[in-house]
Amino acid sequence: MVKMQDLDLWLRDKTKAAILNSKEKWKDRKGRLQRKPKWGVTFLGTGGNPEAVLAQRPRTAGFLVEFGDLFMYVDPGPGALQGVLEARVDLGALDAVYISHGHVDHYAGAESIIEGMCWAMSTRRGLLMGPKKVFEDERSISKFHQGETEKYGYLGGPQVVYLEAGSSLTVKGVKLTPVQAYHGTENYGFILEAEGLRLGYTGDTNYILAYSTPDGIQEVKRFGPIMDFRKVERFREDIREAFSRVDVLIANVTSHNAWVHRHITTIGLAHLLRDSQVKLCYMSHFNYCCVEPEDIRFKMAEYVEGMTGIPTGVAQDMGYLDLTPYLKKG
Repeated sequence: MVKMQDLDLWLRDKTKAAILNSKEKWKDRKGRLQRKPKWGVTFLGTGGNPEAVLAQRPRTAGFLVEFGDLFMYVDPGPGALQGVLEARVDLGALDAVYISHGHVDHYAGAESIIEGMCWAMSTRRGLLMGPKKVFEDERSISKFHQGETEKYGYLGGPQVVYLEAGSSLTVKGVKLTPVQAYHGTENYGFILEAEGLRLGYTGDTNYILAYSTPDGIQEVKRFGPIMDFRKVERFREDIREAFSRVDVLIANVTSHNAWVHRHITTIGLAHLLRDSQVKLCYMSHFNYCCVEPEDIRFKMAEYVEGMTGIPTGVAQDMGYLDLTPYLKKG
């Protein structure tokens, strides 16, 4: 019996010490260095749609934007935490989490990311931005992770910001303008502006409305793929107007010529970019069909670049895009 009492006391001491150690690391953030301003995008995952969610190929995790003083996580899908751990991201340095819309490949990893941003839900800090419908109607993010934590014994949580198309806000010296997207219910891409640099993110959106075929003009219908495409006849003019004027564009394409009713696709992206001011485009949000049974992503980029003359890259899981060459000097 004495031996068990000694073991009990030993376990109590070890547990107390471990809890204090955990508190210092995750809540007090002892020894953490302050983040320095940086300009770049880290793609933790570049997949989209249900097949990619199920296979995690490409991973559905969204991306991190470092835009001067702003550090923001965009569309943390189901693979978000895995990507964070691989990239050794300090979530406690995040300023914001941005959710474009309420589909699982864009929000399902958000709650764990919010807990990291809010220092294990011990501190009121950071913004949680997204459509009101995601937070109120669809309840995609729990009320706890929206900051209603006190009744559960926690003190921390984010400040929720409802997005509205065209209604700009300033975060850490960066102008953020939500851009209406046409996919699902309420959905927003964005444009970030600071230091003379404009970065656009399309989010998931339809772009082509009608196209010509050998048999005449066809309205875009559900699914596809479109096999008789000749050229774009009607399109979302507001989408082109918004994103044709950015310096760097991240475009969610999903496929080359399928799901045109709800995604830009590469045939739509080539039309959007033609005669635009975009200096560099990176494609992301690839469906599983873009990598299996054959990886066609680089051919998709070759098509867009060949049709537009604009350098077009393929975002890859754990890849990094340096934005510093696109900053305006002086």
